[in-house]
Amino acid sequence: MLERKYAGARGSYFARTEEPAVLRRIGAGTRYALDLGTGTGRVAFLCADRSDFTLGVDVQVDGLHVARRRIRPGARVAFAAMDGAALGLRSESLDLVTAIGTFECAGDLQPVLREIARVLAPDGTVVFTCWNECRWPKLELLDRRAPGAVLWTPEDVWMQTETFGLTMEGIESIFFVPRRLLWWLYRSLLVEPFRRVLVAASVMLEGRLGGVNSMAMAGRVLVVRARKARRGEHVH
Repeated sequence: MLERKYAGARGSYFARTEEPAVLRRIGAGTRYALDLGTGTGRVAFLCADRSDFTLGVDVQVDGLHVARRRIRPGARVAFAAMDGAALGLRSESLDLVTAIGTFECAGDLQPVLREIARVLAPDGTVVFTCWNECRWPKLELLDRRAPGAVLWTPEDVWMQTETFGLTMEGIESIFFVPRRLLWWLYRSLLVEPFRRVLVAASVMLEGRLGGVNSMAMAGRVLVVRARKARRGEHVH
């Protein structure tokens, strides 16, 4: 059940929309990476392909059991139960931290961002996502968010991120197609080839909407990228 969200045509939707936005500009030279809120390890395995070693952590152990079963011999990835606000890791030991979906119900980003800033090495990168208050249209019926989900404006995210010596490098939005409508149509199509057609059309529409200046920040999810300042570098 935990793996179904990213399987089949549904998985290809995330692979062609969310994953490129998250992995953009993450080079193959990364040494040590951490994936917070790793779930079943989807993003951790992607980071492992681009790093010397990746650790995926989560407070929910069910997903970790699934992730561990997916590890192949020689894979440079491991999984552990750990709280993102109290990581049992050395300071300045990581080159990359990802937190995809981790902040969906967080009313305060600062506890986890503070810990991310601690474990990141100077010039290290963090990429995380959160719900977008500035999405369009602003209809909760179309959002398909979890109960208790918290929405953020780009300005608030920017301010909280730079509080801890993290330099913002950019914010973009993704998921322009109303999610509840998309996945209702997906479930209505019982044949996998029809689902693939729906996903392909949705991905094409995502690209076109994201390319319109007036819609660029109107997606339902924000993808935030920041860098830890080098020693002696002034953060504005």
